[in-house]
Amino acid sequence: MNIEQKPSANLLATGSEIIFSVKDNSVITNVKGKYIAEVYIGNDGATLTTGNPTCVLKVNPNSHGIGIFDFGSIFDNYVSPDYEGGDAMSTNSTWKSKYKGVNYSFDYPHTIHMVDEFATNKNSVRYFAINFYVEYALSFTQVVLEDRTNQTMSERYIMFNGYLDNTDILFQSNGGFSYNFELNNFTLKDDDSKFLTNAPTKQYVRLNDFMTIPFFNNLTVSNSSFEMAPSGGLPCVSSLLFTFYYNGSQTGTISAQSNTVTDGGFYDITMDSNGHIVFGGIGPANLANDSVPIPANWDYYTVQARDSGGNFISKTYEFYQQYDDCKGFETIRLTWLNKWGTWDYYNFTKKSTRTINKSPVTYHQLGGTWNDPKYSIKGYKGGKRILNNGANEEITINSDYITEAEAIWLEELFVSTDVFILNENSTDTSIGTVKKYIEPVIVKSTTHIRKTQANDNLIQYSIDLEKAKTKRTHRV
Repeated sequence: MNIEQKPSANLLATGSEIIFSVKDNSVITNVKGKYIAEVYIGNDGATLTTGNPTCVLKVNPNSHGIGIFDFGSIFDNYVSPDYEGGDAMSTNSTWKSKYKGVNYSFDYPHTIHMVDEFATNKNSVRYFAINFYVEYALSFTQVVLEDRTNQTMSERYIMFNGYLDNTDILFQSNGGFSYNFELNNFTLKDDDSKFLTNAPTKQYVRLNDFMTIPFFNNLTVSNSSFEMAPSGGLPCVSSLLFTFYYNGSQTGTISAQSNTVTDGGFYDITMDSNGHIVFGGIGPANLANDSVPIPANWDYYTVQARDSGGNFISKTYEFYQQYDDCKGFETIRLTWLNKWGTWDYYNFTKKSTRTINKSPVTYHQLGGTWNDPKYSIKGYKGGKRILNNGANEEITINSDYITEAEAIWLEELFVSTDVFILNENSTDTSIGTVKKYIEPVIVKSTTHIRKTQANDNLIQYSIDLEKAKTKRTHRV
């Protein structure tokens, strides 16, 4: 059994074609032949293939005797977004992400956006490997039997919950192809590398805004084919550095707690997939809840990733302090699942309108009752009445003027399957956090026209939202 074609890299987005091609002469020289793929998927790369396969697939040989498998749509079912914090690693329940210094637990959960320091992924990343073999019959009258004589196991791959656009350039090698995350500067190896987001490096936040920044972590040549943090002791992000500025001068420099399990992150070599994407809490609210001494006056702050040697391994991201509109418009902060299966954030600061739409279910009520000693007409009874209002709240939001780069980035919001209103941090902790900070919404706008400065001069967007949860009313 020969693997004729395989992905050109070992780090793959599941929302894309993941092609393997195999060939075995026994399928060609015999009858009723098929190629079989035993697929192994799991958190632990070290023991990935020691148990039962996750699923088994079969394909017929094509006219060239080749069996071609596309696993992308299958793998997409085994990764999902990370909505909450939790255990720092799947194999250890002691180390957890924190919210206001309190460890995540079933009784005291917190969303991924609210972590004080770091949180590892739980669902975004998995390992996979594939064992290929064949089945065939020696003649049309004989039964089909499996033949594992020449079975071949693939390499171990890392897959994550991202997708590729049709315009994304693929890297080819030995007949295989895939998106090269190293060449596209996502593997954090120097000061030109990017966090796992397409957001611009200049963004805006209010003092009480939550926010996380995601990054690949613990990527080595042995388990991902990519180089990361080459000057550090380990191929991991060691820390995030925050530098505050006011009136053009630096006002303070603080290093976030190290990216270690005690702080909800991970800094080590592991075959646990949870350590391969980490979320860092970088919003002003996250820092305040972690008791980081934020300067009294600041215009903006920067965030950069560092390796263990203190070298910068990411671009400089700038976050400018933003205030609610002076005209009194309500600021609505959205977070959404971006192209790479992580979270982006944006504040819509201009005019917003809220509308309640209802679809009442009615019935006809008698004007009295048959169950009293005498039939009596009641003034409050009778006629057409509402059984259930079925009310929904819709919100139209407007952005401030934005750049072309921001306009392209916000297209990911328009097509995202997961969008939420993210409310500001509150000093009132007496009522807990359940349903307090995050509200699911649906983007109702069905058309999005990309605006440019050439076509539109000033770029501003309006988006129609609908709250995902029906507004509750009384029922008769």
